[in-house]
Amino acid sequence: MTFRFLMSFHYGRGKDLQTIADAASGLPVEVFADSGAFSAATLGTTIRLADYAAWLKDWQGLITTAATLDVIGDPDATHRNTLALEDMGLRVLPVFHTGSPWDRLEKLCARYPYVALGGMVPYARMYGEVMRWLVRCFRIGAEHGTVFHGFGQTNVTAMASLPFYSVDSSTWSLGARFGSLRLWDERSACIRQLYVGRPSEARKNARLLRAYGVDPDDIARPGFALKAGKTSEQFYREDRTLRGTPAVTFHRLGQWLQHRHDVAPPPGWTSRGTCLFLADTSTANFTPAAEAIATDLRKDTP
Repeated sequence: MTFRFLMSFHYGRGKDLQTIADAASGLPVEVFADSGAFSAATLGTTIRLADYAAWLKDWQGLITTAATLDVIGDPDATHRNTLALEDMGLRVLPVFHTGSPWDRLEKLCARYPYVALGGMVPYARMYGEVMRWLVRCFRIGAEHGTVFHGFGQTNVTAMASLPFYSVDSSTWSLGARFGSLRLWDERSACIRQLYVGRPSEARKNARLLRAYGVDPDDIARPGFALKAGKTSEQFYREDRTLRGTPAVTFHRLGQWLQHRHDVAPPPGWTSRGTCLFLADTSTANFTPAAEAIATDLRKDTP
């Protein structure tokens, strides 16, 4: 059992990755490093190649996979960055984006056994178009024996349908912002969402909540995970439930995907896929996630 999280250089520079890893209480930890170029471009900032390379080297003892510094909308510049990072002695995944010419992916797959697919997040609601694009990517990859990482995968159907070697998702952390829990229901192979403070939803999902070690009566109470009127201990416990339980959900989903696809690792990697990495713009959320996953796994240990 492994705790996996994606750390973006854009959001994570200056953060202590080891502290997050230590919160996993002895579990094996895999870190996927990403430049965060898309976020930086959205905010009008630029990531320097030298800074990203230095950060990767600083944490190379903990980082197991790193993506190149991609240049949004410029596949040639992205490729130059990949070659430059390789010249610095760094192993990075090339990235192929939506909208890039297909011959670019052909060339990448001919050279690399593991490629990242990006640019899908803005088209998340255009499921049919994204799936057609992904299917074509996988057909090209299959011709060369290349496996893929899917950036920002939030659709369970897509992850269940296509044998990604790895994916990352930030959906797990949304509940803390909106007062909801996401729970993986293996019986129906779907993620169920319920809002806290609603007795009817707690009763409806009581079986599933108990399977996650959550008391339905606690979740049903108005004001759950709100600070007002709570002791610091009670608020901490409820807040940890709201932040930690969805992390366990996605960890269990990752285990299900791994069993479903059982993708052989590309040369240089050891874990069998699909490997699901937790992603988030707030690095503070990773610590309760690691703690919750470690606690959940200990329950099943004799």
